[in-house]
Amino acid sequence: MKFRQLLPLACAGMMAAAVSAKEKTETINFSKLGSYSAGIFSSNVSAAEIVAHDRKSQRLFVVNGAQSRIDVLNFSNPAAPTLLFSIDCLPFGGAPNSAAVHNGVVAVAIQAAVKTDTGIAAFFDVNGGYLASVTVGALPDMICFTPNGQYVLVANEGEPSSDYTIDPEGSISVIHIRGNGSKVTQDDVRTAGFGAFNNTTLDSSVRIYGPGATIAQDLEPEYITISSDSKRAIVTLQENNAVAFVDIKEARVTDIKGLGFKDHAAIDPVTETYTFDQAGMPAIGTTI
Repeated sequence: MKFRQLLPLACAGMMAAAVSAKEKTETINFSKLGSYSAGIFSSNVSAAEIVAHDRKSQRLFVVNGAQSRIDVLNFSNPAAPTLLFSIDCLPFGGAPNSAAVHNGVVAVAIQAAVKTDTGIAAFFDVNGGYLASVTVGALPDMICFTPNGQYVLVANEGEPSSDYTIDPEGSISVIHIRGNGSKVTQDDVRTAGFGAFNNTTLDSSVRIYGPGATIAQDLEPEYITISSDSKRAIVTLQENNAVAFVDIKEARVTDIKGLGFKDHAAIDPVTETYTFDQAGMPAIGTTI
């Protein structure tokens, strides 16, 4: 009897909470304010991919892989960003893959001309002035600062050659920032690798598939997010259906977690053909 008396009260409480939550729901609308075009469209290499914003200078640092440079835009008027100048990355090897900015220091991840060779993390000021550069792992794919600005992390994807005759190990470079970036040397670079996991059994949902590859060779770090206290990083291993946890101070991978499986047996896939205009805008073609 007591249960029957309490049940309506509990239901009423839940309904009130639901109404309260509904009342607090807000609609967010997005509208285009401005844009900038590099004037290049390529099916193989992007001309405007990663964007880093420096609040103080109101500049955008845009990765232009198609032309192996960082385009620096004036963002003081967001409705009309304009190109100020570009930072040439070819002297450091090949195309840039990522850029980040913190307290007036611009960090750029630059892959080698041969992607399986070691890449470069280069540092500039917001005016494009060169500060320093260091060697990191093969195919540095993302670069970012810790919130406290003391370290820069680089996800070295380590993609193999197309025939798998060369398969570098994936890793995360941890770079100690000294002298506002101008005094960084190779001694400030440490590597968080995956060699310690080569003789271990990973979760069954972690995909290890490269022919003859070790775990360290097969894992391919791609995207980094960092805890607010700057102590830990979580790194996606996209091709491997997993994430890695990194102790930043120790520059050590502490764990690898698989992301599990999803049963797609009930899905009825539809294949669509897309075409693109000269501006790179997709138009849906024939549904097969």
